[in-house]
Amino acid sequence: MSALTSPDYAGGCIVNLTASVLDAFGVDPPNPVCRHLHGDTLRGDGGIVLLICDALGFRQFETALRSGRTPNLRRLVELAAGGLQSLTSVFPSTTTVALTSLNTASTPAQHGMLGQRQWIEEVGALCNMLRFTTEEAAPAAFSEELVRVVPTVYDRLAVAGIPSFSISASEYEGSSFTSLISSGSTYVGYRAQSEISHLLASSIGAAGGGRGFYSIYWPMIDTLSHLYGPDASDTQEVCLSEMDFIDLMVGKVMEVCERNGQTLIVTADHGQTRLAPDRALTLGGDVAALLRHPPGGGRRALYLSSQDPTALASLEVFQTDDVLLLTADEAVNRGWYGGDCAPFRARLGDLIALAQSDRQLLFDYGSGVHLQTGAHAGLSEDEMLVPLVAVPFG
Repeated sequence: MSALTSPDYAGGCIVNLTASVLDAFGVDPPNPVCRHLHGDTLRGDGGIVLLICDALGFRQFETALRSGRTPNLRRLVELAAGGLQSLTSVFPSTTTVALTSLNTASTPAQHGMLGQRQWIEEVGALCNMLRFTTEEAAPAAFSEELVRVVPTVYDRLAVAGIPSFSISASEYEGSSFTSLISSGSTYVGYRAQSEISHLLASSIGAAGGGRGFYSIYWPMIDTLSHLYGPDASDTQEVCLSEMDFIDLMVGKVMEVCERNGQTLIVTADHGQTRLAPDRALTLGGDVAALLRHPPGGGRRALYLSSQDPTALASLEVFQTDDVLLLTADEAVNRGWYGGDCAPFRARLGDLIALAQSDRQLLFDYGSGVHLQTGAHAGLSEDEMLVPLVAVPFG
């Protein structure tokens, strides 16, 4: 079995990064601050700009630096007092969970978002937590208010009178998931990457020149890594080319921060690992027959709810190499969720099947199974470690 990289909720996780943001504005955070941010790094007069590049893993960041193609990222690392550092993501290291953690400074056990799919007792169905619909032949929508249990970072800042802005894709505005994680902020939608630095400057102007918090989200490394894999030798050029564009964006954002005195932080919600499609495992009818409902989670970490967990665990598919099967209680006790998950325990099911190495676990939810070349949600280093670079320009 591969080595597991557990979340470091005590001070080395993405949760602690935004806890430090709150602390820098004089707001009590719900979790410990980040141990990698020293002194007055976040206390500049202009506030903080946080750039989140979805699925930009630590190793991918290092590869981009070594390529010599990212001069702005290189300069940022050289200016940072701590250089290039790493944080862990959360478990599962998937977008719905990790972005919720970043935007609330809360662990999965605290905010209750535990997977891309999860069983919601109040709905009585397996639900897709990105689309906020049930996983049924005729999907039914439900409100994000049903699962909102903790305030966002922006909600907390608003109480303290600190303006905040979420700069993200315009097509996400108004969606349930976006509304959940951006509550309390002014949403500013971009239509193209070239617009981001302009919208940042406009948002700083809208804040009236005082200290504010500006969160920028860029999704494309995640999209491309799913399609091509994050580091496959024959397609690496695709992700490196995307890093060229990210570097240009970082350069423009740096210029805005230098003019206006913000601290710039670059990080990610999670990384991504390469998968081997020929090593995919499809859970068949023998598994489905023992399940109360279709699995929660995703292809790297599945939540299995069964009336006979012992019989389920004995099935051949779960004896395969690079598949780790453990009880949900064991995962909670290992600290993977940052708490006991007590209010949300039913969302985890009885057993968790963790795909390791280049495995992926597939289940037909009604539209067939779909292979991917890159994925995340597991506990490998590539999925769990993300970059941290912080430079105060104030």
